[in-house]
Formats: sequence, structure tokens, C-alpha cells
Amino acid sequence: MRGRILIVEDEEILRESLVDFFRQENYTVFCVDSLSSARKELYQHDFDLMILDMKLPDGSGIDLLSEISDSQSPLVIAATAFPEVQTAVKALKLGAFDYINKPFDLDELQMIVERAMDTRQLRGEVNSFRQREKQRSKRSWTRLEGDSNVLRKIRREILLVAKADATTTLILGESGVGKELVVEAIHYQSARREGPLLKINCAALPTTLLENELFGHEKGAYTDAKDRQKGLFEIADHGTLFLDEIAEMEPGLQAKLLRVLEDMKVTRIGGQQPIDVDVRIVAATNRNLRERINAGSFREDLFYRLNVFPIMVPPLREHPEDIPLLANLFLKEFLLYSPDKTCVFSTAAMDCLRKYHWPGNVRELKNVIERATLLHSGGTITSENLAVFGCCTEIKPATEEMMPLSEVEKTHILSVYKKTGNNKTQTADTLGINRLTLRRKLKEYGIE
Repeated sequence: MRGRILIVEDEEILRESLVDFFRQENYTVFCVDSLSSARKELYQHDFDLMILDMKLPDGSGIDLLSEISDSQSPLVIAATAFPEVQTAVKALKLGAFDYINKPFDLDELQMIVERAMDTRQLRGEVNSFRQREKQRSKRSWTRLEGDSNVLRKIRREILLVAKADATTTLILGESGVGKELVVEAIHYQSARREGPLLKINCAALPTTLLENELFGHEKGAYTDAKDRQKGLFEIADHGTLFLDEIAEMEPGLQAKLLRVLEDMKVTRIGGQQPIDVDVRIVAATNRNLRERINAGSFREDLFYRLNVFPIMVPPLREHPEDIPLLANLFLKEFLLYSPDKTCVFSTAAMDCLRKYHWPGNVRELKNVIERATLLHSGGTITSENLAVFGCCTEIKPATEEMMPLSEVEKTHILSVYKKTGNNKTQTADTLGINRLTLRRKLKEYGIE
């Protein structure tokens, strides 16, 4: 069915004609002949559209219009006698989608109905999008609600930079610490929250494709450029653009990014005319940009332009007091997909989670909780249940001296790599890190 229509019309012949016509057009149609019956139907059922006569035996359609102005109500097409221009205008001011004069042509009414249904669908999609964005906003902030001093500091910094909605921000931290959550929190706490939040991984695309995604192109700019295309700088106008893995951007493209940051203008590939944009740039990296600058692979002037308001997100091992909150939060989220299942952590299991050093940081913790939730039938999750993921196995140093953190990390990564039969994909997934990071680590350990 194409939608649900309520027809409110006291002329029986016209009412029945409308019912027959729209049912043939594959709509679900209800009809009533008075305001009181219309109110009853609206109370009991949901409708997409109402065709409402303005003159009814028990009152004016204007009265009903004034009662149903909320966003969940059906769109209204007001039906008026030809001379009643003022009534039609008043109906539009009260929120009617459109009006049609009686006697009317069915084809004309059908066109209005189809436009109204398209509008209704679009509004539904927009509302769904807004609800999803609200959930993302709530999720981002909730996962930063730890009790540690480091997370309190990050929350304060987020609120500060969110107020200055044009300030460029640089998020620093290891892979998996939650840099993207910080970006989302900044966006949704700022005045730009109604605008788009777009994200792109600078390490995931070759330079030419990355430039095209960021700046767009004009028709004919290159062989396959058959149409004009806007870039992310333009699409993110009045919103936020998140440039993840910024350290992997090639120097030539860094120069173009620097120019955008300086004057907030972009020029599409193949274009001549600069285009004004209003977008907040947030960049992130897990690399040491100072070392990159010294190596000549990252522009120093771009670093200073990005580093206007840096936020350092610490690794999970530096604030283990937040692990119980995060673990229970993830557990609650994943149990939503299994409403017939209940799980809790045993004291020993939670102690294991707190003591583990989490080389994959929060992402690894999340992955472990997800797998434990999927594999566990319900009840108490024990330390033995977690041991299969490697996070409840005590790593003993080779000597009586404590090993450096890098050695602990190496030992654990190689242990997981061995347990997975040298499967890089499974190892990266278990550790909560991406394959590129794993391959870099293995290369450091002399494993190609």
C-alpha cells in the first residue's frame, strides 16, 4: 500500500467517489462525515494524509487543523469552496500542506496527494536521521563519562572547544583509544550539531582519490569526470569534517589543506572559481607529528595550523579505573541484540579486565565484550570465559625485572598471532587494531 488517507467530507457522493478513486490507486482509505468522527479516527489510527473539508455539519475544518499541528500528525489538504480564499489562507497558516477548491479535478487532487506523500516520506527519513544522530551524540558522550581525572579533563576540553565552533582541533592518541568519539562529542556539543558530521580516513585512499573526495571536481576535469561533483569540504558546510590519520596525507595535498584552513575557500579539481565554505576541521592521528616533521613527511606550518586546540586521548592502561564502567556499558549495548539473554561479569572477570594492559585500547575492550556476549549463553561471565581472548592470561616477564611496556605489548601480540595460526586478519580483530597497524608491528618484530 502507498499510504493511509483519511477523507473528511460530508457530501456522500463526493466522499464515496474519493474513496473508490484512491483505493484504486493502491492507498488505504478511511472516510468520515464529521469533525467528531475525524477526531475519533485520528485518536485510534495513524494516517499519512487527511483530505479535510473546511465546512462540516459540526464545525469548521479550521478547528481540527489547529488541534493537529505536531510533527506526528498527518499532512492536510484543505478542501474549500472557490470563493473562500481567506479560509484557504488561514488553513495554510495553521499548517495545511496545500488546498484545493471545490468542485475539483481528481487528477489535480492526485498530483497534490502524491506530492504530499513524497513530503511525508522525506520528513520521516529526516526524523529518523535526527533520531540516529541523537543516539550517536548520547553514545559518544556516555562513553566518555568515566570517573578518572583524564576523562574529566577530556570532557572539559570538549566543552571548551565546542563553544568555539570554528576552532580547528587536533586529536592525538594511540589506535583504538576513542578519538572518533571525541570528534563526535565535539560536534554534537557545538552549535554545528544540526549540520553534517563527515569523516574520511586519509590512509585509506590513494592521494588522487583523497583529493577528489575532499575538493570535488568539475565536469571534464579528467577522463572519467562526466559530471560536476562536490567535495567533502562543500558537503560539510555548516558542519564538521573529520580527517582521520592525517599524518598519512601526502605533502602535496597537505599544502592544499593548509590553504583551506587559512582562508576557508576550496577550488574543485579542474575549477577556477574559489568556493567559500564554513566548516570546522578536526584532525586525528596516532603518529608522533614532531617526528614526522623532522623526517620531512609532514609540513610544520600545517601542524601549527591544526594544533590550535590539541586534545590528547590517553591509552586505556593509563586510566584502568574506567574499565568497569566501559565494560558494563558495552555489555548493556550488545545485550540489546539478545533481549532473551542476561549476562553479568564475575568479580574475578572484572579484575582481569582491570589488570590487562589492553594494547588495542578501548576498541579491543569493546571487541572482547562483544565476542564474550555472543559466545556466552547467559548468566555470569567468568575469567575463564575471557581467557580465550587472551585478556585474562597473565604475561610473565622473562626475568625477575619488570619488562618495558613495549616488550609486554610485543609478547602479547606475538602470543595472539601464534594462537590464531599466524592469521593476520583474526589477530588484528582479536587485538582490536587494524591490519596496517598489525603489519607494522610485525615488521618491527622482524616478521614479514
